[in-house]
Amino acid sequence: MNEAGLAYLQWFYGTNVWKDLYYRGVRTLKLPLDMWNYQEIIFERNIHWIVETGTRHGGSALCFADLLAAGNREGAVVSIDVTHEALNPVVTAHPRIRLVLGDSAAESITQQVMALVPDRRRGGLLLILDSDHAASHVLRELTMWVPLLRQGDYLIVEDTIVNGHPVRPEFGPGPMEAIDAFVARNPGRLRVDDAREAKFGCSFAAKGYFVVT
Repeated sequence: MNEAGLAYLQWFYGTNVWKDLYYRGVRTLKLPLDMWNYQEIIFERNIHWIVETGTRHGGSALCFADLLAAGNREGAVVSIDVTHEALNPVVTAHPRIRLVLGDSAAESITQQVMALVPDRRRGGLLLILDSDHAASHVLRELTMWVPLLRQGDYLIVEDTIVNGHPVRPEFGPGPMEAIDAFVARNPGRLRVDDAREAKFGCSFAAKGYFVVT
């Protein structure tokens, strides 16, 4: 991130503006610049299926589902969380959203989700990791999910900015550390898409945009 982007991100995160954002009335805990990047990725890379870990209120799942419908894609958004207590009812009614309850790093859940995705899917798949941000959990997610992705699919690891990168230095090892560990163990499996972070100067998924090779 450049200096201006870093300063903006620290202000945006530190003032909790990101906790007061809504898409179609549904709370959406995202950086708007990231959401713009995501919609470009969906259309530029011909994404037909989106798997999201960490549903929470469901605002991002709702936005992604609307984008798939607008693009006349064949697939849906599959969103995973350990609880649906905070889920907005608007989300559950969307025909392009499939909700899965469970641990996003568990083999049983990955199998359940991938059973919803056709073997002969026409387009790409976008995987967004945004659940438990502890490094151990994110590394488990990467280890379970990446082998299931195909060449040309896309991966985004969110909240790499915690643990002092540059926010919440007290957090402890998080997504950034999980990425480093996974890449070290699996060289050449993921190609960093630096242009996405650079486009707006900052991102909640800093160094977390990847094309599957």
